[in-house]
Amino acid sequence: MIDLNTEVNTMNGVVGEKREDDLFLLQIRLFRLAQSRWNIDGIKCSKIFNTYKIYDYIETCYDFFHIQGDDANFSDIMGYLKNKGVKL
Repeated sequence: MIDLNTEVNTMNGVVGEKREDDLFLLQIRLFRLAQSRWNIDGIKCSKIFNTYKIYDYIETCYDFFHIQGDDANFSDIMGYLKNKGVKL
């Protein structure tokens, strides 16, 4: 007999891990896109992402970002930074 609680717990673990993996890959892609668009090295880009909490912003927007393309997400991040008074 199958223990439904075990099956549900297993599925919850898989779903949670997948979201974390997807979020991580999304953050990496947007970081690399920012580097390219801003024409800066990884250290400078990392400083900007950390100073303005862009990684946190991406996580907050994950439900929208994971169904949009990277260009649309990058555009949203640019709007986020503009609202904070950042000029790049």
